[in-house]
Amino acid sequence: MNDLKDLLELALTDRPGLDPAQHVDPAGDLARGRGLLRRRRLVGVAGAATAVVVVALVPWAIHASGGGPAVGAHASSTVRSAPRPGSASSTEPASNPPATPVHSIALIAYQGQQPPGYQVAEVPSGWVVQGGNAYALVLAPQDDKDTSIDSFIGKLVVMLQSQGVGAPTVGTSQPVAGRPGRFDVQGNTQILTYQGADGRWVVIQAPTSLGWDSTRLAQFAAGVQVLGNAQPGQG
Repeated sequence: MNDLKDLLELALTDRPGLDPAQHVDPAGDLARGRGLLRRRRLVGVAGAATAVVVVALVPWAIHASGGGPAVGAHASSTVRSAPRPGSASSTEPASNPPATPVHSIALIAYQGQQPPGYQVAEVPSGWVVQGGNAYALVLAPQDDKDTSIDSFIGKLVVMLQSQGVGAPTVGTSQPVAGRPGRFDVQGNTQILTYQGADGRWVVIQAPTSLGWDSTRLAQFAAGVQVLGNAQPGQG
């Protein structure tokens, strides 16, 4: 296409309706032919460059669609999976488990030895009478290593109201066998103070670990007998 004939044919084909044999100005036709040739070459180069860019982008797109994020992606753009219901990352507040109720130890009939001063009809299951005297009756778990009857911590104790102390005024009302009484809780200790059959006020101290309420403690108190030789402590 570089020869004179080809340039002329290219220029004449760009002039519709003109017979190649009837042209008048060969110089003008040659200039127009060269211009058309340059435009065709520029279009061909541009098309080839576009094809190269498309081919280069295809492998990058395939790599970016793989298992991990594309090179250059920010970590913050990574899609995080939605948290499972009940998981630590869930936006729904996890419900708190209900508090485990304290196991209530049953009362069973007592047929063992009765110390002087007080007698009992029932004892907590697994508990024994450690001993007693005129001032107190002490019961404790069978495997309790503290066997001193002068130690009341964690034990079930029966005694008379101290001298000089009147009827109880604190706590809630809790009768025992139809007689007046009041129930109170101080720390890990429950205290039931009630009037005995002979009119004297009796105090029963019980650990909350027994799992008893005031009614169960009153049931135990109903089986307590205060003997004549029982003595109140000194206020």
